[in-house]
Amino acid sequence: MVFNNHRWLLYTLICVIVVIGTRYLATLYRNVAITKDVPMPGESNFATANGKTDVFYFDLGGTMCMCEWKWDVYEYWSKVVSGFAFNFAHVIGTFEFYVLTGETKIIIIAVFVNEMIEELWLTSGYWGFTLDPPMDMESRYDSLIRDTICCFLGIALAKNFCRVFRVEPVLKAPIIMDWNVNNPHSIARCLKLVVQGVTLWQITLIYNSDLGPFHFNITNVLLVIAYTGIIGVICMWNINDFPDCSRHHVIAWHVGWASFSGLVFLFTIYPMLNSAMYLIAMVESVAMIALYWIDVAVRYRWYNMDTLIFGATIKSNKSNGSLLPEMDNKVSIKCYGKAIQQLENHGVKTVSVEDLKEMAVSIATKNSQQHQGASLQVTVLKTFLRLFVIGIAWMEPFLWQGAQYRRHWCGNPLVKGFNGCAKYH
Repeated sequence: MVFNNHRWLLYTLICVIVVIGTRYLATLYRNVAITKDVPMPGESNFATANGKTDVFYFDLGGTMCMCEWKWDVYEYWSKVVSGFAFNFAHVIGTFEFYVLTGETKIIIIAVFVNEMIEELWLTSGYWGFTLDPPMDMESRYDSLIRDTICCFLGIALAKNFCRVFRVEPVLKAPIIMDWNVNNPHSIARCLKLVVQGVTLWQITLIYNSDLGPFHFNITNVLLVIAYTGIIGVICMWNINDFPDCSRHHVIAWHVGWASFSGLVFLFTIYPMLNSAMYLIAMVESVAMIALYWIDVAVRYRWYNMDTLIFGATIKSNKSNGSLLPEMDNKVSIKCYGKAIQQLENHGVKTVSVEDLKEMAVSIATKNSQQHQGASLQVTVLKTFLRLFVIGIAWMEPFLWQGAQYRRHWCGNPLVKGFNGCAKYH
C-alpha cells in the first residue's frame, strides 16, 4: 500500500488530540503528595539539625545535603524494594517499544540512555521528563537498579507476549527510502513508529502514585482509559499494513496488547501493597501465567483459541501441543540471512546455492522446534513458581519502615517525618 497522506494526517491528528487532552485532564486531577508527616522536598538547611555532629554534606550538584556518617546495607536494600516511584511506567515503556520494534538490544541501550538524559536534564534546573524540582531527583539505586530491573521485566513480558500472539513489529532494521507502508523497512513505517511511540510515551507520563499505597489515584483511571483507547486507534491505523497477517490476527494482537497493558496499570489505581516493586512482581507474574495458558490453549486448540487469535487453525499436533512444520516447501528470507551471517562469521567467502539452501532449511527447522512451546507439565511447574512469587510479593517480607517521600528519595532521612533534602521544620 502506498503512503496515504490523508489517512496519516487523520490518525496523527487523533494521536495529538488524545495526548493534549489526556495531559490537560491529568493536570486538573493530579495527586499532590503533601501530607503532614511527609513534606515535599524543599530548600536544604541542616546546619543546626538537632545539634547532630555525626553528619557530612553531600554535593548533589546544585545544592548540599547533610548525611550521616554510616552505611547500613540492610537499610539500603530495604529502600531499594520500598516506596512508590515511577516504576510501573518503566515496565510498560519497554513493553510497548518491544511490541513496536521487536528489538531487545536497542531497547536496553535506550533504557540506560534514558537514565543519563534524566540526569543531564538537571542542567536546565529541573529533574526528569516530568520537570520535577532538582531536590526531588532519584537516588542512585532508583535509577540504576529499580528502573532498569523494571525495564527488563517489561522486555521479558513483551517477548513472551509477542511469541504467543506472533506479533509483527511496525519497524525492522535497516531502514530504506521507501514509502510503501507494507514494507517494515520503509521510511513510512519509521515515521509511523515515531508518532505511535511518542504518543504512547506521552500518555504513560501521566502515571501518578504520589499518594502512595491504599489511596485512590484518579489520574491512573484516566491513564488506563487513554492508553487502551489509543492502542485501539493504533490498531485501526495498522490494520492494513501487514499483508502476511490476516486482519483478524492484527486486531487480536492489538486487543491483547491493550488488555495486558491495562492489566498492569489497573493495579496502580488503588495500590494494595506498600511497595511498587512487590506489586510489579505480582502483576508481572499474573500476566505471565495468563500468557503461559494462552500459549497452551493455542497449541492444544482449547476453546478454538488458535482461531480466536489468528483467524485460522494453526498447524499443530493436538495430542501433544507441538507445532507441525510448514509443508509448502518455502523458507523464510530471514533463514537465508542467518545462514549467510553464520558463513561470514566462520570466514567463508563463497558457497554453493545448494549448500546455502540446506543451511537455511536447517535453521528453519531449528526455529520451528524452538517455537514448540513448553510441555503441559512444564507449564504447570512454571505456573506454581509464579504463584510462589505472588505469595512472597503479597507478604512483602523486606521493607523500609522509616520516612520516605511518596515518589523518590532524596538524601538520607534523619528524622522520622522528614526527607534528607526537605527543609527542616
